Amino acid sequence: MTTYVHPVSWSEYTAALGWARTASRRIAEATSAPKEMPRGASYYLSNDFQSGFGVAVDGTLIGLFSTVKGRGEDLVRTAVAHKGANKLDCFDGFLPAYYERFGFTETERVPNWSAGEPDVVFMAVSV
Repeated sequence: MTTYVHPVSWSEYTAALGWARTASRRIAEATSAPKEMPRGASYYLSNDFQSGFGVAVDGTLIGLFSTVKGRGEDLVRTAVAHKGANKLDCFDGFLPAYYERFGFTETERVPNWSAGEPDVVFMAVSV
């Protein structure tokens, strides 16, 4: 499956992300609130607006989401190979192992600011 994405504005992306967060508890737990997404980043959505991601100015992959099962791999590959993403942060659990499949390795780990919640794992693409 190849998922094509196109550039969109901050407001288009955050509207789609907000909808996805209401549609999926997992997306809501893994992504920041739309209002927290930086305005200076580049944002991309699939043609059906059900999947997307952002790439911050420093190359950080942000706000990756998809309400369509199976699109995540294409989105990560596109973000890294074609949109300049080279680092990310995520919560510990299944995500670090997932991102390792795309060449990311752990660079730092910090305790979550909420007691009892998973650590925050920082990762970068291996050179």
